[in-house]
Amino acid sequence: MNNEYYSVSRIEGNIVVLENPDKTFSEYDIDIFPLDVKEGNVLKKDDKGKFFIDLAEEKLRKERLLKLQNKIFGKK
Repeated sequence: MNNEYYSVSRIEGNIVVLENPDKTFSEYDIDIFPLDVKEGNVLKKDDKGKFFIDLAEEKLRKERLLKLQNKIFGKK
């Protein structure tokens, strides 16, 4: 599996819009994603092109964002 992450930008009907590792956007049919995919999910793609939700990476990103937010707004 590669180390590139994709973010679910939005879901429009049966289309999932992903932000790619290079900050571009791509559209995919929702049928190729896990049933519980939702906006904000962080995904990895395996060697066969199948997407998986990466909960550990999501948690890391949320923690980094919270730290940055606290730094900006002076909270501890």
